[in-house]
Amino acid sequence: MKCNKVYTVCYDTLDVFNTKKEASNFYRTCYYMSEGAEHERYASILIDLQEQNIGMDNVSDSCNKISIKTKEGYENFIKIDLGEYISIPDTIKFYEDIVNPILEISEEYEIKYNNKIPFEAFGSDIDYNMISFSEFYKEVLDKLNYKINTIKTDDLSDGKYNLVVNDTELKVCAWDKIEDVIENVQTLLTLSKQEDLEM
Repeated sequence: MKCNKVYTVCYDTLDVFNTKKEASNFYRTCYYMSEGAEHERYASILIDLQEQNIGMDNVSDSCNKISIKTKEGYENFIKIDLGEYISIPDTIKFYEDIVNPILEISEEYEIKYNNKIPFEAFGSDIDYNMISFSEFYKEVLDKLNYKINTIKTDDLSDGKYNLVVNDTELKVCAWDKIEDVIENVQTLLTLSKQEDLEM
């Protein structure tokens, strides 16, 4: 694992915690409040966490969601719907390669994805007293080793903007969620790979 996180898999969801203690406390509470098959699920995770940084329930073999524990509060998670079932190793790789770098830059910009308008303080390149979407995406893409030749953000309408990276146009807005940022980044990375193959 590339990042210093603790992973658990329960009910087809990859849960990402900051520490083993945080994960163990969460599932210990679940364990004491459950019974039967559910009780066994949580017990399986707790046993795994005694020995390693990955805890698995006794049923899930893939994931269709990621739930990331924030530092803001005990019940505060950022939830990502993957839209399909992905193997557990591939889900962890996706988190480490794409999601975590985005979240690290987002934290620097104090973006809170659980808010209704996460990008409320963001605007176009010429908006006065606002952070440009170009700045944010440039830092994210730099972290992912994406080569940027040009990047700019223009106004479209209230809260909606046109982000142009190299020759690719993307629609971004003040109420974009984490899934929207991930989709934009994946679009750029996919196009970049296709261009490399064509050369």
